[in-house]
Amino acid sequence: YVSSWQTVYKSDSELQVQIVKDVLENAGYNAVVINLKDHAYKIGMLEVRVSPDAVIPAIKLINEEIKFGHE
Repeated sequence: YVSSWQTVYKSDSELQVQIVKDVLENAGYNAVVINLKDHAYKIGMLEVRVSPDAVIPAIKLINEEIKFGHE
């Protein structure tokens, strides 16, 4: 079922991705982290994904509730 889930946040920071996932879960959304990093070279992105019906409210929540220093 996760294969149909949509990406709502991307980062190369494991900490930021975990914070986003925690905020979404605390708000009642199921969220998963997909690690797209190359394990040998430690480069690439991590994604937070949610079910298709949660994409718009999840993005809204992320934009309203989460601010990282570089944004």
